[in-house]
Amino acid sequence: MLWLLWLILAVLFVIFELYTGTFYMLVLAASAFLSMITAIVHLSFLIQLCVFTVGAFLIYAFLLPIVRKLIPSSKELLPSPNQLIGQKAFVISDIKPGEGGLVKVNSEMWSAYADELIQVGEEAIVIDVKVTKLYVKKGQV
Repeated sequence: MLWLLWLILAVLFVIFELYTGTFYMLVLAASAFLSMITAIVHLSFLIQLCVFTVGAFLIYAFLLPIVRKLIPSSKELLPSPNQLIGQKAFVISDIKPGEGGLVKVNSEMWSAYADELIQVGEEAIVIDVKVTKLYVKKGQV
């Protein structure tokens, strides 16, 4: 029945991996799967623990660097919000002073605010980025 314990542990590690996205839990899941195989062939619990420990170390040392090279980090894919400064924005919802509106920059929709009325269809320039809102001014780049 120890194989079932290792299987449950492997599934839990996979579930945790879905939340973290770091591949570390996936290493432990693979190691738990290897230990499950040793439990199926009725090796002692001590050997199963050794397989889990050594397996995790070997997978971490050799396979994780290869996987990280093959799959780019999401941090590298996300542009810095400051790169939006100076970009052209198309107003898709009226921006009223004190109320805000919506703009489209590089095919992405953003909340925006301005000191002046900017109507739908007009172009604006991104002046600043405040967390998830863009400060824009009427005009063209």
